[in-house]
Amino acid sequence: MYAAPRTGREAMPHWKAARERTLLLPYDPTGAPVWPPGAAPLTWRTVGGIGKIASYSIVRRPVAPEWKDKAPYCVAMVNLESGHRLLTNIIDCDVEQVRIGAVVLCEFVETNDPQLGLVVFRLA
Repeated sequence: MYAAPRTGREAMPHWKAARERTLLLPYDPTGAPVWPPGAAPLTWRTVGGIGKIASYSIVRRPVAPEWKDKAPYCVAMVNLESGHRLLTNIIDCDVEQVRIGAVVLCEFVETNDPQLGLVVFRLA
């Protein structure tokens, strides 16, 4: 079980959709992808979950207690085909196999909040 997201209200549609296994992301009034969402007027759309790793870090000594049993784990910046860039986790892989440019697929995990989910990725 993962800890629930600790972000502001602006991202709540994203976290609630993740609980329903949907990747919902915001766009600004011009139609440009936005992340993280701000207080400006946004349009939320369901997007595909295919992306590529732009950057990553392997965490071997987690600072949050809820991540202690998951180390080592990978935190990555993923560029989605939708144009969004998300900071996320790459799960269920040998972290030594993660590479910049690797194709990843969106997955969803439950959190300790029954209304919120997390978006994570797996190597394709």
